[in-house]
Amino acid sequence: MSTRLRSVTLAPPLRVGSPNPITEAPVSPEDAARFLDMHPKTVLRKAREGTLPAHPLGRVRKRWRFYLSELDDWLRSQLISDSHPRRQPQGDYIG
Repeated sequence: MSTRLRSVTLAPPLRVGSPNPITEAPVSPEDAARFLDMHPKTVLRKAREGTLPAHPLGRVRKRWRFYLSELDDWLRSQLISDSHPRRQPQGDYIG
């Protein structure tokens, strides 16, 4: 087994229309969980499922990094979609 460390770089998300793009450092699943007010295991499960914006490190997909700007956008989209009233069932619906 090799003890050599591999350098992994993640490209930060770019903000469209920003005159001075700011590089954003990725955060750990624990920091992402704190930001989203979720349990870290829930954050990792959602990352593996692809329902949460995340970036796997390596081929095994056991280590994940998150960008707070992407999580903020995802959280806002969840709030907006949840605020719309649900359509009432029509027809012979028995429930």
